[in-house]
Amino acid sequence: MALTGTVARVGFFAAVVVVAAVVGTVLVGSGGQSAPAVSEVDAQSFNSDGAVATAPAENGTLSMSAGAEGKVVVIDTAHSASIDREELSPLVSTLTENGATVRYHVGERQGGRPLNASLRSADALVVIGAQQHYTESQLDGLSAFTDAGGRVLLLNEPSQAPSSGLGIQISMGNEGVTSPMAPLASQYGLAYENGYLYNMHEYDTNYRSVYATPAGDSALTDGVDRTVFYAAIPVRGGEQAVTATERTKLSQTRRQGTYGVVARSGPVVAVGDTNVISQEYLYRADNEELVGNLLDFLVSGQKSPADAPQSAGPSQSGPGATVPGSGGTTIGGGAPAPQPESTATPESTATPESTATPESTATPDE
Repeated sequence: MALTGTVARVGFFAAVVVVAAVVGTVLVGSGGQSAPAVSEVDAQSFNSDGAVATAPAENGTLSMSAGAEGKVVVIDTAHSASIDREELSPLVSTLTENGATVRYHVGERQGGRPLNASLRSADALVVIGAQQHYTESQLDGLSAFTDAGGRVLLLNEPSQAPSSGLGIQISMGNEGVTSPMAPLASQYGLAYENGYLYNMHEYDTNYRSVYATPAGDSALTDGVDRTVFYAAIPVRGGEQAVTATERTKLSQTRRQGTYGVVARSGPVVAVGDTNVISQEYLYRADNEELVGNLLDFLVSGQKSPADAPQSAGPSQSGPGATVPGSGGTTIGGGAPAPQPESTATPESTATPESTATPESTATPDE
């Protein structure tokens, strides 16, 4: 009798398994469609034949077409988080090898001079992920700088995704990541959106590393076929130069759309990623072609008068105001530098109160 009971129980459980298998087959096949095969999934990381997405080739060379002799390019680090200057060495080296002088604006707190004073002797300004707000005097000085022919490159990134390359970690709380950059961009009809871009169907090793292609023919896209941006932030306004590829979505809305990542408005270009100029991402796809075009843009302006913006009056003096210069060296267009400024060097980290040459370490101003 015991053996009979055991056989009965085994037969019951076997029947349950068979019924479950049949029901499962019916459910999968309901609606007239079967479950997609693994090979039909678009995202590369889900494919058995390509479990790891293939990174684009990294065999380019960063170069410039425009002459940069005598040009002065200022990189603003006073308003940004900690930036690893070694990550900028390809950019700095390329500019200096073509005759330009690259300086870091460290701000008065670090022993430097006011921003407007730095702009007086500069031809171009680069702003990377600013976290500190610009004063009204600085914004007015920037407007005067571009009115005189100065060029500006703005690079921003989202806070929702971890940074790569330059190591900028932006956290503005309730103000939003774009707040410090908004006044600069809005003066020229440009704006950054919140959130980051991602693409689950086509990407470079990570869904946040989205591909982008030229929106049309322009000097900024010359030689560019496809670029890679790490968790880019969308750029609105101006003339769109580069847009993310199809099926790219924005993290804030999860909506698919056409998102610009590089746009130009007159003397200003806005880029929705800081990492595109870093060593890690510079040579992916055609990034080096895009960055080379951005460097050409920076040194192609004709700034006149050379000392714009002008010195501020007594009522405008303050942390962001221009101060009258006294003495100093002659740089670029011949404008006197009020105080020594930190100058970038391709081979070593520059220190405040110093200058540098492409082939040597920093030496004091004379």
